[in-house]
Amino acid sequence: MESSRRKDILKDAGLDHSKERQEVEKAVKKEEERRQKKDQKRKALLESPTFQTLSFIKKGMDNFMLDPIIGLVLPAAGDIISSILALPFLYFSLFKVKSIRLTLACLFNTIMDLLVGLVPIIGDVFDLFHRSYKKNIDMIVGYVNDDAEAIKQVKQKSMWIWLLILLFIAALMLLVKIISNIFTHF
Repeated sequence: MESSRRKDILKDAGLDHSKERQEVEKAVKKEEERRQKKDQKRKALLESPTFQTLSFIKKGMDNFMLDPIIGLVLPAAGDIISSILALPFLYFSLFKVKSIRLTLACLFNTIMDLLVGLVPIIGDVFDLFHRSYKKNIDMIVGYVNDDAEAIKQVKQKSMWIWLLILLFIAALMLLVKIISNIFTHF
């Protein structure tokens, strides 16, 4: 316990750190409040009805292997049905988690599943191992929980989808130019 005389001497000498301690304690308290708020948000997201719907879809399509079965029974329509069932993942990542990068990463998994799934037989075998719904839900949970590996995966996949979008736009522009050249010669 310091005497008031000693405190006055330290204060006059500029060695009184009580103000700095108070600022540090205030910052620690603020950080703890931020962390608690984030934990509450995380818990609310993972317990939401929308997330429960994602879990249900994942269980049916990947755990019970409905994705490859539907693909075998309804060759092209099965892939369209599979893509439609991926829409709640995109909705959740965009409107609940509010992350464009996460949405693009989920879109990447869905597009890969769709494109490979369009190849007869090989696409259905791919669906046995790819499990895009599980990948999407794992990525969402990892992203919400600030898992470094999930965030890295989200960044990589979102970069690839941006590249695919740019390539698609370039191909579309080239196609428009070719068509316009054909019509200008007639």
